[in-house]
Amino acid sequence: PAAEAGLHELLVQAPGVVAVSYEMIHDTRLIYTDGRPHINQAIRQYLGDSRAHWEGDELVVETTNLTDRTAIGLNGNGNRHSEQMKITERYKRVADDTLQYQLTVDDPVTWEKPSKKATSLIARLASPR
Repeated sequence: PAAEAGLHELLVQAPGVVAVSYEMIHDTRLIYTDGRPHINQAIRQYLGDSRAHWEGDELVVETTNLTDRTAIGLNGNGNRHSEQMKITERYKRVADDTLQYQLTVDDPVTWEKPSKKATSLIARLASPR
């Protein structure tokens, strides 16, 4: 179903950074893994400021510095949030072609408690032409 809706993602890992490209919004998010701190809280970005570290075999990504001009939901349609929202993602390889993905959205200004979601991301390689 995600593929039918055009929700493909491409993840590329290089030294010090992971890039996530989104087909639907034609944008790429850089997730720094080199230990650098988050940018100044006064700077707000559409995709936020993402920093990651490893906890065992899980990549843990924390995203802050989001604007309050976006929404949580398909195609950006959904519940609005505040600038205090923090997103925590966990990626764990569970098979050669599968990542377990967990998402926690925490915004104490907007919601009473954090919202969580988990799904599997399965690699779909293009067939040779």
